[in-house]
Amino acid sequence: MELVRAALLIPVIIVLVAGLPLFYITIPLTAQGERAAARLCGLDVSSARPAGTPGWPWLVRRVTSAGFWKQDLPMVVIGLVMSLGSFVIAVSGLSTAAVLALVPWHTTPENPTTIVLGVWATTQTDGTRMGWAVVLALVLLALTWLLLWGTGALRMLLVRALSGQSEEERLSRANAALSAEVGHLAAGRATLVDAFDAERARIERDLHDGVQQDLVAVTMSIGAVRMQLQALATGAQDDGDGTARAALLAGLDSAQERAEAAMRSLRETVHGIRPAVLTERGLAPALRDLAGRAPLPTTVSVRGEAAAGQTVSSPVATAVYFAVSEALTNAAKHAGPQARAVVALEVQEDQLRAVVTDDGVGGASPQAPGATGLAGMAQRVESVGGTLDVVSPSGGGTRLTITAPLTPPWARGE
Repeated sequence: MELVRAALLIPVIIVLVAGLPLFYITIPLTAQGERAAARLCGLDVSSARPAGTPGWPWLVRRVTSAGFWKQDLPMVVIGLVMSLGSFVIAVSGLSTAAVLALVPWHTTPENPTTIVLGVWATTQTDGTRMGWAVVLALVLLALTWLLLWGTGALRMLLVRALSGQSEEERLSRANAALSAEVGHLAAGRATLVDAFDAERARIERDLHDGVQQDLVAVTMSIGAVRMQLQALATGAQDDGDGTARAALLAGLDSAQERAEAAMRSLRETVHGIRPAVLTERGLAPALRDLAGRAPLPTTVSVRGEAAAGQTVSSPVATAVYFAVSEALTNAAKHAGPQARAVVALEVQEDQLRAVVTDDGVGGASPQAPGATGLAGMAQRVESVGGTLDVVSPSGGGTRLTITAPLTPPWARGE
């Protein structure tokens, strides 16, 4: 292989010398050819230079990058020197071996052969006694092959060393990726803080408008009953016809009803924080319970339900549950009065996928102005290492795919 490459690159040398004005074009192309040849030999190498379809913009980007001077140019120059060396080794070794192998056949008393090695010289007239020349030719062929193989291996090391990203570039890219991740986490943290504030405001509103009002009514009903009992005890009110007793029972009934209403309001408020069915029975039963309370007809299908109850961590289950809940709420608001929804949960070995589909009007987009619900869902899922994919063609319904690991990255120490 090294001999073939050396022979092929000799014309390249001539072209390069004759076409020095095309230096900035031939160097990147030749370097890419070296890398392509290395890949054909089974070496996994890639260029850190700008990607894209070869052309004038591609060449301009390559030449103006530092990699042209740090990688492409040294690779081509050293590669051409090595190719010249390989060509000289191959021609010298093969021609010498051929001569040595043919010498015994041409040596006769009428045509003697004189061999000179430094200060030592000998003249042979009998070719049958020159078998050592054939052995020497075979040794020379083996040595030539070893030299070419070593040169080829050295060339592969050169291509690998001068391909890919330098340590500085890797650190720069890693820092850029880390900065982007920090920005993403900061945005997610801000969203979570806003979500917590909104949740606190919701709890305060629910307690004020629901539970507090019911408890005030209970207090007033009990106070009225107490006043009636005091009136009966002091004789200020006559209960000869049972009217006072009926009023007492009505007051107690009213107090009980308002107390039960307060309990229901409190239960709904707590359910919005973390449903008991999710904590006690797992994600799949919680989604079925959610579908039963959804504002539009919803069916649920589950694959891997046993794994869903055992392997899905609490943070992931909570994030997926509330993302599905938000998706059903959005579907009820925007999909249309006749819309129906389907929730499909699939739990695999290392991740889960929840797909919420409705047959509404479509047209949903996380980038649309005012699409805070979808954006909040995406960031909620991303907070546990998951992703949210939205497919919602206009007039074709909406399909939300939630993919998340069974355990969030930060719980795995990543």
